[in-house]
Amino acid sequence: MRGVKWFCGVAFATLAFAGETMNVSVCPLGRVSAKAVTSAEAEAAALFRDINVEIIWKSCEEAPIGQEAADQHWFTMRLRDDEPAVESETPSTDMLGEAFFSESGGYVADVYYREIQSLSSRRAVETATLLSYVMAHELGHLLLGPAHSPSGIMRASWDSRDLDAIRMGWLQFCRTEIARIHKVLQGSFRETAHNVRD
Repeated sequence: MRGVKWFCGVAFATLAFAGETMNVSVCPLGRVSAKAVTSAEAEAAALFRDINVEIIWKSCEEAPIGQEAADQHWFTMRLRDDEPAVESETPSTDMLGEAFFSESGGYVADVYYREIQSLSSRRAVETATLLSYVMAHELGHLLLGPAHSPSGIMRASWDSRDLDAIRMGWLQFCRTEIARIHKVLQGSFRETAHNVRD
């Protein structure tokens, strides 16, 4: 587990960025624990604060759409209590959340709360903690594009070591992802994230 943190966490000592900000609206759809959401927002904010990005939490009613949302780096996370479209035997991140992309860029993601609850109970990870990492993963997609990474938060599936690292708060974004996140937040989504290749 420490290897996971070291591999992806080495950037914190070597990269010095000016702080960036992004707006995020979390919109519960259905029966979602308000307490878990509040705790997950705090943990997700800490994950991004570790890479010198500040999340400004906004209400759903304030959220713009389309090009305006992309230009303002304003992301909407819909917390759903229905079933995901994808079925998998492993803890695939596609089972837990999904980011959507259009000509305007990516600014909306769905997070499947029921699946997160189920996985958290099977793997002894706090629901709010797992929710925070799924939110961070989907925000990562909205910032970086649809590709996954071989390690860290942006892996396509989380194995037992990853879930242990999540439980301990050790799973992180990798160095190249941190640099790209800052580049996107310093410019426009269309200029940066659309150049990402799978």
